[in-house]
Amino acid sequence: MFRLLLLLAPAALFAGQARFARLGDMDGKVEVQLRAADPWSPAERNLTLTEDAWLRTAAASRLEIELDEGSALRLGADALVELSDYTRLSTGQRITLLSLDHGVAYFTGEPKGNDALSLAVPGAQITLYRGARVRLQADDTASRVSVIEGTVRLSCPAAELDVPEGQSVRLEPANPARFSLDREIPAMELDRWSEERDKVLAAPVSGAHVTLPYGLADLDGAGEWVSTDIGAVWKPKVAEGWAPFQKGRWRWYDALGYTWVSDDSWGWLPYHYGRWTRKNDMGWVWVPPSRPVFKPGDVYWLYGRQIAGWGPLAPGEQWTPPSAPQQFFAVNTTWAAFAPEARVIDPAGGAVPKQPPPVAVLVAALPSPAMLPARLDAVRPALRVGATRPVAPVVPGVAYDADADTAAPPPAPPTVPPPVAPDPVLQAPPMDPLPPGAGVPPPPIMYPVPVYTGVVVINPPEHPDYARRNPNRGSGGGQPAVTPPAPLPARTNPSGGGGQKPPDVNRPAQPGKIPVPQITPTVPSRQVDPPRVGIPAPRPTDRPRIEAPPPRIEAPRPQPREASPPARSQSREESKPSTPSKPDQPDKTSRKQ
Repeated sequence: MFRLLLLLAPAALFAGQARFARLGDMDGKVEVQLRAADPWSPAERNLTLTEDAWLRTAAASRLEIELDEGSALRLGADALVELSDYTRLSTGQRITLLSLDHGVAYFTGEPKGNDALSLAVPGAQITLYRGARVRLQADDTASRVSVIEGTVRLSCPAAELDVPEGQSVRLEPANPARFSLDREIPAMELDRWSEERDKVLAAPVSGAHVTLPYGLADLDGAGEWVSTDIGAVWKPKVAEGWAPFQKGRWRWYDALGYTWVSDDSWGWLPYHYGRWTRKNDMGWVWVPPSRPVFKPGDVYWLYGRQIAGWGPLAPGEQWTPPSAPQQFFAVNTTWAAFAPEARVIDPAGGAVPKQPPPVAVLVAALPSPAMLPARLDAVRPALRVGATRPVAPVVPGVAYDADADTAAPPPAPPTVPPPVAPDPVLQAPPMDPLPPGAGVPPPPIMYPVPVYTGVVVINPPEHPDYARRNPNRGSGGGQPAVTPPAPLPARTNPSGGGGQKPPDVNRPAQPGKIPVPQITPTVPSRQVDPPRVGIPAPRPTDRPRIEAPPPRIEAPRPQPREASPPARSQSREESKPSTPSKPDQPDKTSRKQ
């Protein structure tokens, strides 16, 4: 046991304090089911409500529930509601989700600080960011949300929009892709009752003395505030001889233990916050708490054979048994029959001794009933509203995610396109190799880019567009432009850059034309492959590269001289060019003459 306490200690430190709601004003037949394992039982005023509690009303009945942050939920006839999420985080943030399965309900509240406050009806969820008054209707075929005051955020599978004051939205759970917006709210009979209750709870006088936001309006009409030596105290208007913790009963809660349920109409705050004390001249008065900590009931306990007794503890008293408490008197102790497995202790339901029993000891708490394992396995039928499960969307891009059970099946893979040569710029990532024996790998699945069409998002003109825009996208909108791949370099001649041939040195240049080189190699030139991607192509300024060997030019061989007739030699001599004579040598012909 000691090791178990050590393990649970860190969880208790980081967990937030539990939250408790109050069952307030009601009329007609109302039933409550606190846990799934509990049967439906008649509701009682000032009953403590915890998370997962169900409440329902019969015909011609109505009910009011007060939450610990000051909000109020009211039910009309033939209605069923659940406290789906009613917790406090370790940071102090309060999470509230109320689900209306069917009937008519009114809600008035405002989230404090970082609190999350939401309402749910079949087919939609409403979120409050500021104070608002909302009327909810849920029948067999449709749901309607009417905003009486303020502005709320409505989320459904077809849209997400702000609904301002004076407008209502109608939805059909069977056809979640449709909804209608009305610019007027039809009147109902319970509107006046809800409005009158809002006025009563709006500004209580007791709020100047108590920091708690609920249960204050009952103190204003049932008592008065008096200044004493211990501060301001509240004195109820009761008959002589009255004492606290006498009119009511103890009910067992698995998480709280025996919790007091008072029969007094104002019996919520004075029995779960603060303590009672007796003034000689004034009688019993209630001292407000210094810290708003919920208590099942600050009393001392007496335990005997088939009997139990209790009485109020004094303000600021740190009592530990077996020492006697400060206000332990016979007139202050209330007795009732008690069985070890009793889940209800009612002083009016059994034989109460006129005198204190001879054997009774002071204890910190009474023995608790046995915890049956079957209580942990008990379940309820699912609500039409879906409880805390999200609404499955039918249009992509809305606030909720599809539930795993109601999600649409994945689309069939498209037809495999014919093979296309891979682009050197845009290439798909390599696929993982298949394990041996896996067979032929399946064709790749091409997922098209989703185009969001049909989403209806309606915002009033006073709400600006806070959507962040992609700085890389142009002003025209649409899909972002994809830069085409750079063109491949043109195929060049291997003998030179730019597709030109080397000049021909054997052919004279023609006037007015650029000489075109002509080379006739004796060895055929070798074909050169085009340049590959990644190797820079030859530039025009580079020297042309000739891979063929240069042409061979043969000189004429000398021929032997042959004897020729004089005429032939004379003609040959005539054909020879005359050698110009030097000016300083005389001519041989003129010298002979």
